[in-house]
Amino acid sequence: MSDDQTARLGLPYLAAGQMQKHVTLNEALTRLDALVQPAVLSRSQQAQPAAPPDGALYILPPDATGDAWTGKAEGALMRAEAGGWSVIEAPDGLVVLVADADELVVRHGGAWVALGTRLEAVQNLNRLGLGTSADAVNPFAARLNKALWTARTLGDGGDGDLRLTFNKEGAADVLSLLFQSGYGGRAELGLIGDDDLRLKVSTDGSTWRDVWSVDRASGRVSFDLGATRRTVTVLTAGGGYAVPPWARTIEAIAIGAGAGGGAGAFGASGSRFGGGGGGAGGVSRAVWPADQLPASLTVVVGAGGAGGVGSAGSSGNGSAVYSGSTPLLIATGGGGGGLGGAVSGTAGAGGAGAPNSNGGGASSVAAAGAAGKSFDRPDAPGGGGAGGGLDGAGAARPGGAGGDGAALAVKAVGGAAGSGASGGAGAVAPQPGLYWAGGGGGGGGAVTSGAGHDGGAGGLAGAGGGGGGAGVTAGGVGGAGAGGLVWLIAQG
Repeated sequence: MSDDQTARLGLPYLAAGQMQKHVTLNEALTRLDALVQPAVLSRSQQAQPAAPPDGALYILPPDATGDAWTGKAEGALMRAEAGGWSVIEAPDGLVVLVADADELVVRHGGAWVALGTRLEAVQNLNRLGLGTSADAVNPFAARLNKALWTARTLGDGGDGDLRLTFNKEGAADVLSLLFQSGYGGRAELGLIGDDDLRLKVSTDGSTWRDVWSVDRASGRVSFDLGATRRTVTVLTAGGGYAVPPWARTIEAIAIGAGAGGGAGAFGASGSRFGGGGGGAGGVSRAVWPADQLPASLTVVVGAGGAGGVGSAGSSGNGSAVYSGSTPLLIATGGGGGGLGGAVSGTAGAGGAGAPNSNGGGASSVAAAGAAGKSFDRPDAPGGGGAGGGLDGAGAARPGGAGGDGAALAVKAVGGAAGSGASGGAGAVAPQPGLYWAGGGGGGGGAVTSGAGHDGGAGGLAGAGGGGGGAGVTAGGVGGAGAGGLVWLIAQG
């Protein structure tokens, strides 16, 4: 123990019989004025102020300048008084408010360090606010733009892990993370009213919709409104298709083009058959894992076959999906309806498939032309109806109706049979967002004078055209087949 000054703050003692005791007492009071509830104006200002107020305190930064500051040690506590400066010895543990930085620093080991680095434990706080004020409802509140939680490493005495634990009292209570926008709830994740993990969302913070839940006993995930992303790309013309990066599977449905109906026979006498109905395009399906496909595929969409003009109908063209030059899926076009003649008006064959698609109808002189097929493949486009024929006695027969497309799915009605009239056009798919098959064209009716009636066109997609009716001066023209189609369905 020193006889001259106090042990901690270094306050000078008054000696017995000392002359001018007021000098020593004033020195002690000055030191107390600096060390009790200390607040410095700055610890970053390098230039010594010209006219500081009495009692002003500064902590010197590196390379401080000025008559009194130059050469003083970094971190020295300087006090201004009566135009002069003095160094105040600062003991370890002294806490100082730095006014221009709004921070508290503490003297430790001869240096100034942030107070927080010396707080080993702060226990049982009732409220804590970071950048804002906590209250009774929110005893912890933070107003900031970024936050970081990082694990204590092995080198710092930790184990490298970071686990945040949240706990609620009972199963019926709520333990959740509530996400808000403008202080209105938009999503909530957690154990909400039971012990299963749930996610729900809201547009207004009052009406909530469940998204998914995880059963804690089985681990099964239930999606209340489904969780699959699915997009359908419909191509009516060839081109490229980029496989979406999010897709897990690509389903392809290729429909070949329908064939044209054949033209009807003509002549002054004898049996004269109408043209055969054109066959519907074939249908092929496939599902591929997206990660086994290239980034893009090439799609070919077949054009419909032309109706016969004094000839058989043209076959429909095939549709296909390629990876480079390698075909991944092919749907063949329907076969053209036969040209009506003295002995037949043959039906066009359905495009190849598993099973084959719907064929067209065959012409007759003893009865109406046969209807286009619908049920050879009831999910496929309809075949074209046959044109009506003329028998040797001059009896004119009506054409056959077009076959219905997708007769057991979203049905597209086949074109009406021509009776003393042209065949009706087949209907296009009535709900193209749900299904794709079109109805076959109706066959044209025969006539006892003049040209036979024309066959109706097949409906999109893939339907066959109707055959032309028989006539005296000319046979009816066959109806055109409908073009093909390709659906590509990405799912992920």
